[in-house]
Amino acid sequence: MDGLARILERATLHYRKTPAIRDNVARMDYGELAGRVVRLAGALQANGLRPGDRVAILARNSFRYIEVALACAQAGIILVPLNIRLASAEIDSILARVEARLLFQALPYSPKGVEAITWDDDRPPGSESAYEQLIGADIVLEQAVPSGLDDVAQIFFTSGTTGEPKGACLTQRNLIASSLDSIIALNLNAQDVWFHSAPMFHLVDAFAIWAVSMVGGLHVTAHFEPATFAETVAREGITKASLPPTLLDMIAKHPNTARHDVGSLDLISYGGSPMPRAVYDRTKTALRCHLVQAYGITEAAGLVCQQYPHDVDPDNPTRQNSVGQPVLHVNLKVIDDDGNAQPAGVIGELAVSGAHVMAGYWRDEAATAKAMHDGWYRTGDLGVYDDQGHFTIVGRKKDMIITGGENVYPAEVENALLLHPAVAEAAVFGVPSERWGEEVRAVVLPVDGAAIDGPTLIEHCRTLIAGYKIPKTIGLVAEPLPKSGPGKIAKALVRAAYLKEAVA
Repeated sequence: MDGLARILERATLHYRKTPAIRDNVARMDYGELAGRVVRLAGALQANGLRPGDRVAILARNSFRYIEVALACAQAGIILVPLNIRLASAEIDSILARVEARLLFQALPYSPKGVEAITWDDDRPPGSESAYEQLIGADIVLEQAVPSGLDDVAQIFFTSGTTGEPKGACLTQRNLIASSLDSIIALNLNAQDVWFHSAPMFHLVDAFAIWAVSMVGGLHVTAHFEPATFAETVAREGITKASLPPTLLDMIAKHPNTARHDVGSLDLISYGGSPMPRAVYDRTKTALRCHLVQAYGITEAAGLVCQQYPHDVDPDNPTRQNSVGQPVLHVNLKVIDDDGNAQPAGVIGELAVSGAHVMAGYWRDEAATAKAMHDGWYRTGDLGVYDDQGHFTIVGRKKDMIITGGENVYPAEVENALLLHPAVAEAAVFGVPSERWGEEVRAVVLPVDGAAIDGPTLIEHCRTLIAGYKIPKTIGLVAEPLPKSGPGKIAKALVRAAYLKEAVA
């Protein structure tokens, strides 16, 4: 197994004249892309950056984001992608913690004590900017800096919903293994046109920088807009993408989608939250392509499980909610609180080992030791697998509700609620109860124009799940539920708002 730098070298050798990038301001083949990347890498080295130094990036999707990732790999520099939704204080904290030497920046932000290399996404290659000046200096890195497979390549910071964000240190081996598994799972090849529509600062899309380049596919980058998704698909001949259900629903509902020919689309991988049946049906009707569910975590370089098209059975709710089987370089098991492996049909915590699993959290030995046990990363996610090895996620361990001595998994209740055609979004959580210890509560966003109430939804749930799992009350909201990460409902915020309103 070679390191990340080999990806660009191989693409240059085999796909030099093959189109590599399409952006709203740029078109280039792999030869042209490689020429810019080695000049950027050379400029970084000439400006004193050394292997192992940390460089951060704060930007939306663009061809330059891909260039930065590839250039850091060539120079042996550790890249730290920053969530563009973070507050300035949070960015300040991350930059200080990793001791960043440089910040690549295309969004408004005033870094403290870190040099910024800026550009404007609306300007083409060669335009006036600090970024283009680096490439224009024409300092070529003639040979990639040697890197070991266990060297840290990138640091992705978790969302921090349960405390200060932790930096997952992903090695060359982690990212290579994840890319190889993505190629197999998504059947990526040189004819594919990948739409980088989900954010590149998150592994839901970042893996494709490496995987698509490995096979000589075409990268199309854009800022996500539901109104222009189908237009971009039609114009560029998009074949594949990865998006969360919330964004897919926006695309399916937008009137512009039906106005364009999306026949080039072959497959979309989705994950991060359950796909309501109504959303699945809407998306399938609108985009007419394979929809396959995945399960991934930052600490395992993104991909852990992936459905294949032949796994999907819309008439089988159990299989429909499955995230598929573990990919090639992943070992996955269900364990109890003592770490004992559980058989098929028994719910427990998911533990992961193999080439995908991170080296640890950045300079946080305590957090690393807590998460890693005998080479297995304990995800905090609860899941179950069937007799054919297909896994289903039932919730977060910390979110599990214990009511009257019975375990209730929020995802199971949410899936029941989402089967009602009037429900667009649902969040289920526990609240303190003198009688039961905890009670199940839910907050629901109705489908636009739908007339629904809590008691009706409770009766709906009675036909699907046990009585002790049914929410005692269901609150209705008029606005979409808050999200953290790419389309994942921020349940802690929903619960806090619910409790605040209940006390008021």
